[in-house]
Amino acid sequence: MKDIMASLPEVINEYKGYNLLIPTATDVQLNPFYKFHVEEVAVDLSETSGDIFKVGSVDTGRKDDRGNKIYADAFSLSKPLLNKMAMAAGIQFNPEQTYGERIDRVTYRAHAQGAMRKADGTCRTETDQKEICLEDEEQKYRIEFADKAARGITDDKQAKAAAEIFKGTWTKATNKWGKTVDAYVIDESDREKYIERSVMVNMALLKKTWAEKAITGAKLRVIRALLGVKGTYTKEELKKNFAIPTVVFSPDYSDPTVRQAMLAQGIGSVNNMFGAAALPVRKVDFDDEDTFDAEAFASNPAFQSDAPDDDIPDVPEEIPNEPDMKEPPAPQENEGYFCDGCGVGITEKVYEYSLNKYGRPLCVKCQRGVGR
Repeated sequence: MKDIMASLPEVINEYKGYNLLIPTATDVQLNPFYKFHVEEVAVDLSETSGDIFKVGSVDTGRKDDRGNKIYADAFSLSKPLLNKMAMAAGIQFNPEQTYGERIDRVTYRAHAQGAMRKADGTCRTETDQKEICLEDEEQKYRIEFADKAARGITDDKQAKAAAEIFKGTWTKATNKWGKTVDAYVIDESDREKYIERSVMVNMALLKKTWAEKAITGAKLRVIRALLGVKGTYTKEELKKNFAIPTVVFSPDYSDPTVRQAMLAQGIGSVNNMFGAAALPVRKVDFDDEDTFDAEAFASNPAFQSDAPDDDIPDVPEEIPNEPDMKEPPAPQENEGYFCDGCGVGITEKVYEYSLNKYGRPLCVKCQRGVGR
């Protein structure tokens, strides 16, 4: 942590070996009342640190001896790291504009407004929102666990826990970190049971925390916007610390005029931009007859989802999910498949899953109706 009484170009030159996050793009000389205050935030690159999570692969622009493109893993910054960076940058959230509301029976939307101080003493603000739809989340869980059951559970704890409950076989597979590990493939006779139980556990837990998750997601989007961080980084980029220069009020306190002005204004107005009101997180009750006790299975790794809890930023289109893909497929909403019950568009995976289980293509909502 350093204080630099200088211009912005000097800060850039001093921290050229860092991932420099500059809160202002204006190249001006600071006046005598302000100075740059630079905080450093290091990234823990270990697999279990929780600072980053893999989201795909990116073309490095290099080729191997055979002329094939060389890809590097791409990672996104997770909640703990973003919160550390927000603290270093002095980002604060407006409690009057950071709140959540239930839109309908299955949808919750959260809003967040954050700010960071600029060199002239004013604040730059950003506002964003995060919406969670239970039906969409259920479909994501169903697809995730269907893939894990068929392709193999690569996480060691999850695989061993699943092997104690469900029939299956062990095989070799590649995990999300690109390592070859022992994976457990669920037998077809138990596959449906595994998928349904996993979806029930994760959905029951989500219903208890969706309000908090929505608010957290909205706040993380605001932090990314204020700091200007990229959607993805390679490990080589993340080996460099993040340097976050901010502007702090630092006048000559020995000047009697300055001391009098500070007493008149109050230091509290400088330290806190929004006040100290608590953020409202409203409890949401569900009027259903589901008596499934998710807590009894919440600690069992067999039903754990691999989806990150954080809000995932938009990933550039040039980042494929698999390194051997030449071009990423164009995103499609329904891929030409439609629900036989209500006519809504569905994905190919939902189509195949429903066809195998119910004998006809149904969306997630209609599948629940058939199961009753």
